[in-house]
Amino acid sequence: MILVMRKFPIILLVDDSKAFRLFCKGIITKSVKWVRIKEAEDGIEGLKLYLQFKPDLILLDLNMPKLNGRDVLKVIMKDDRNAKVIVTSAYDVNQAQSVVNELIKLGATSFVPKPMNRTIMMKAIKDVLHQNSISLTRKKSKNSIMEKTVVLSTNYD
Repeated sequence: MILVMRKFPIILLVDDSKAFRLFCKGIITKSVKWVRIKEAEDGIEGLKLYLQFKPDLILLDLNMPKLNGRDVLKVIMKDDRNAKVIVTSAYDVNQAQSVVNELIKLGATSFVPKPMNRTIMMKAIKDVLHQNSISLTRKKSKNSIMEKTVVLSTNYD
């Protein structure tokens, strides 16, 4: 696989809620300079845009029509195990840990629950984008394990 250093990162928002996509777009454009944002309203459209643009980061809703986020994540990870995917979803506190564990095993970089705290979401995004730039500038040792970020918060703004 050939890694291409982009001048401007591409972020793909895959969520059936237009309001949520606008919310995320607002957070990202205020915090990340020169970012290109692509949007999809369902899993099938999300996969098409993923294959077309190979984004630096994907924000992926878990519950969507046509193709759910779990299945989209499986396809993306089959294509590129190094893809950076932050999964978002409203969750039941009793089920949260098992869902997060499953998503991390499937390859998600992190999980951020809805509704979300703007600061936590932006930190998760910046951490992943920073991680991408670091991985292009240093060699990984054979024994290095990429730490997965899991964000669970009930502190909303």
